[in-house]
Amino acid sequence: MLDMAIMCKEAAKEYLENVEDFQVVSDITMNSDIFIIKNNNPKVIGMTQDRDYQIDLIKKRFGEDVEIAAMMVNALPYALEKGDVDAIVIDFIKGVHVNGIKEDTVIDGDYTTYVLLSNSEFMKTREFKKFIKTYNKSLEELLSDKEILNSHFLRYTETNLEKGGLKKWKIKLLNIIQD
Repeated sequence: MLDMAIMCKEAAKEYLENVEDFQVVSDITMNSDIFIIKNNNPKVIGMTQDRDYQIDLIKKRFGEDVEIAAMMVNALPYALEKGDVDAIVIDFIKGVHVNGIKEDTVIDGDYTTYVLLSNSEFMKTREFKKFIKTYNKSLEELLSDKEILNSHFLRYTETNLEKGGLKKWKIKLLNIIQD
């Protein structure tokens, strides 16, 4: 049985509509999407299907007249490479190896990209409280030591974190805050 999950906010919303006894515990990641642009005047922008907030990001950055092509996230880099789209909006981690001009997506303030869900009964347990404490402590260590962050990023993505780190992209990793 699933006790907790980290999901994009759209998947979490759908999950909560179909499964009882789960709730959002906390936002955990903000602004984790980036734009990757192939040409100076993009007309067709690729986005991940069912991530409706990306439509707003695209329109705010490129205007109302661009064509938006929703597709599976793994198809976005391929579509950009083949020229089917001129730009994409994609999670930073998934886009780290994609060629193109990278830009942050924060235009009108922060936005939530990932949340932590938990089974309501599990939230009452000692294990849950221990998890939150451990997660928050680990996050504090990760964000306070650039070498640790860079080491974990390299191990996970097989590439170095660009100069400026997460701040360059305005990505925020958040402590779990319990109501």
